[in-house]
Amino acid sequence: MIGNLLSSRWHALATGIVLSLIAPAAARGDVRATFRLGVEPLGLDPSDTTPVVGSHVGDAVAAYNAASAAYNQVHGYAPGSPMASRAIDASALGLHTTLVTFAPGLELGGDHLRFRLEGLASVSDRLHAFGIGVYPLDIAVPLAGGAVTPYVVAGGTLRWLDRSDVDGETGGLVTLRAAVGARISRRIDVELGVGLYLLGGVYNPDQLQLMSNYDPRGSAPLPTPDRAVAGGEQSGMIDISVGFVL
Repeated sequence: MIGNLLSSRWHALATGIVLSLIAPAAARGDVRATFRLGVEPLGLDPSDTTPVVGSHVGDAVAAYNAASAAYNQVHGYAPGSPMASRAIDASALGLHTTLVTFAPGLELGGDHLRFRLEGLASVSDRLHAFGIGVYPLDIAVPLAGGAVTPYVVAGGTLRWLDRSDVDGETGGLVTLRAAVGARISRRIDVELGVGLYLLGGVYNPDQLQLMSNYDPRGSAPLPTPDRAVAGGEQSGMIDISVGFVL
């Protein structure tokens, strides 16, 4: 559900940006192949008011806390007992991991004004993410001699999220991103980015149903709540990447 909603909301915008900018940029200058390898510390935190994700947070918290209370009652654990299961709040459903992102792309334009389009493939210990990055603002300022070219880019990314440790979820991640960088000897890029705003997460209705139907009298452990819903919002994420230009 999260992935579908995010895709329908941003697909038209991304398509319009690409179609309106790629042709003029190509006409003004060269086309270059690029590749970046970056690290992104993802720290999405939810609340009941988080767009898209927040609609499921309250359900997951209520389902887990009901299962936790039933577990304590059946096993005779008093509140505060070291063996008792503790109630959670929305903060337990954040999505915190570090993405390693591979970003092959195309850069179109001249020496100063360019347009960047990237494919994105990201992995972490428990997530896969695939999507695109579109940067309609890409301004370069070559220094005397041309050995170093500082630049600034601004745009956004849209990715589909998939957990590697459980099946049946849907998810997505939208990022508004700006970055500054330097191109060295026209071939090597070093880039420092900031995620101005990130929204995303994963939702698994089967895991939510499992928590809602949990039987504490059996041998099954309590379900893990963030397998049902995990995600939220983030701002100010700092990422770093290195790459090369063909």
